[in-house]
Amino acid sequence: MNRETVVLSTTSDFSGWRAWSRKLLHERVPAESIRWIIKTPADLYASSATRVLPDAPSTTSVPRSLATLFPAVFVSEAPERFQLLYITLQTLRDDHSVPDELVEQLTRLAIESRKRVLDLRCQMPDARNPEWQVVRTSHASALIDSQAAALADLRPTPWVVMAPERTLFWNGQEYRFGPGLEDDSADPAEIVAAARSIATAGAGNEWWEGIAPVRLHPDVADVVSSPSLASLRGKAIDCRMCDLCAPATRTVSGEGNPEAKIIFVGEQPGDQEDLQGRPFVGPAGQLFDRALKEAGGNRAQAWITNAVKHFKFVPRGNRRIHQKPDSAEITACSPWLATERKVLAPKVTVMLGVTGASAVLGRQVTVSRERSRPIPLADGSIGLVTVHPSYLLRLPDEESKTREYTKFVTDLRMAISALAG
Repeated sequence: MNRETVVLSTTSDFSGWRAWSRKLLHERVPAESIRWIIKTPADLYASSATRVLPDAPSTTSVPRSLATLFPAVFVSEAPERFQLLYITLQTLRDDHSVPDELVEQLTRLAIESRKRVLDLRCQMPDARNPEWQVVRTSHASALIDSQAAALADLRPTPWVVMAPERTLFWNGQEYRFGPGLEDDSADPAEIVAAARSIATAGAGNEWWEGIAPVRLHPDVADVVSSPSLASLRGKAIDCRMCDLCAPATRTVSGEGNPEAKIIFVGEQPGDQEDLQGRPFVGPAGQLFDRALKEAGGNRAQAWITNAVKHFKFVPRGNRRIHQKPDSAEITACSPWLATERKVLAPKVTVMLGVTGASAVLGRQVTVSRERSRPIPLADGSIGLVTVHPSYLLRLPDEESKTREYTKFVTDLRMAISALAG
């Protein structure tokens, strides 16, 4: 049997594991044929460190009860965790029920991880002490990496967490990762002395600048330098540019024809989009598909995306209720949309609703005032504002729905005509 070897950058490389899992699930590679290994690149701590992840569509919908276990299982210290999570996805992909014994095993690993998280948090220094404090722990780097932002919130004063594989620094403004104490270059005394000096020397401290973040999460420079849609999608998998990434199941990137000359920009993923990993597949997306077809368009020849790439919601019982993204979240996500449009270079951009229009135009928009007319865009292409299809679903009576649906189809037909002429 041929074996597929997958190399992950670190024990906490969840974005890499997820990207490779999607590819292998899509290619129907069985779990027993995959060998997962950790091979830390030499430039992991370099500011120029980059990597290319495979791009493949999501083939699996994970129930929330299991999705909540995945992050905790991933940061466990169990060597078989990558295999167990892949088997779970493989089972769900094939529309089978996950065996009780597998669910119990995942639950046990998640509980153990959460206990370790609690232990690490309890070790953290007193937040009232303004001086640099040092915590020594034996916890694995995966768990430390996963808790970096939470620990910074928990203890806002400067601290250092030293572990065998990773050292985590927080100077009161930003956190960074450095080599573990088992690394010959990591002298504990030097780390403590340098860390304490940062409290007065600030970010200009040469030693501090030499310890760069682990480059597993993209920053704006990473995004805007993306040369292709595949590269952009790969980087978006592990986006951490705003807080919406935490409760959402996944990043939902745009999809369609990479040669498309017409792009449709909505607001954000909904519940079904978040679960399936594809834009416009819920009720509003189905209505959009019908209207586009009536207007003479073809979704397969277009590009469909959103201004915000994560689902914003509030839980209410077993449901997740949509919440409108705020201006900060739209701004945080703007590099993704801007780069998407730059790579595609569309001739026509259709803005569906106020959020999509504001994100593209970079200003406040009233849809009723700017709807149904060509708008020259800065790149020389044409923009057109119309309503979001979810607006049509919220109308109270059939007469209003019929009237507004007809106007929506007319707007889409206008956009297609602009593309043709």
